Formats: sequence, structure tokens, C-alpha cells
Amino acid sequence: MFQNLQDDYTGYIISGHAEMATPGYDLVCCAVSAITQAALLGLNDHLPEKISYSIDEQGFLECFLEEDISEEDRLAANVIIRTMLLGLESIEAGYGEYLKVSKRRCNECCSE
Repeated sequence: MFQNLQDDYTGYIISGHAEMATPGYDLVCCAVSAITQAALLGLNDHLPEKISYSIDEQGFLECFLEEDISEEDRLAANVIIRTMLLGLESIEAGYGEYLKVSKRRCNECCSE
């Protein structure tokens, strides 16, 4: 999870597999995928020209907001990303050995 100095979410990266169970039967991995992809769908629906993202089959998803979005769009993005974060933290509380949620604060966030 990436935040700027004003506590606004600027993006997120999901990487890896939970490895709680065999692929296709891993409930933690499925839950994380569903929550993070739903957030991506919400961001893409509400802010289609204001996000950049990439996703692959190896358990990698990254999504970042453009820097010059309006305050209204930033508020909408924060609600979507914060809701995603609440879901991930709930999973982490029960299955912390399989999921680690981290936050980073930065001036200019990017995927590099």
C-alpha cells in the first residue's frame, strides 16, 4: 500500500501466492485476488483515465493513481482502496502466516 504525505492512497502492489494450499484451492490467495481485483475494477470504473495498472498470472498486480487527479477523484479512490485494505487486514488477522500487508509513505510514489 502506498500513501503520500497527506495520507492519500496512491496505489498498491500485490505480489506472490499465499501457498496455504495447492493452487486453485488456496482460500487466502483466492480471497486476496478477489478483493484486490474488485478494487481495481472499482477504480477503473470510476477513474478509467486516472489509473495505470498491470496484472499477471503469477500473482502480481500493481495499480497506481495518476498524480494530477482532482480532490473528488482522490476521495473516491481513497474509499475504494481503504475498503480493499480493510478486507486484506481482516484476512491478515486470521491468516498472518500467509499474508503480510505493508504500507509505504512517499513523496512521489511509483512502481519502480
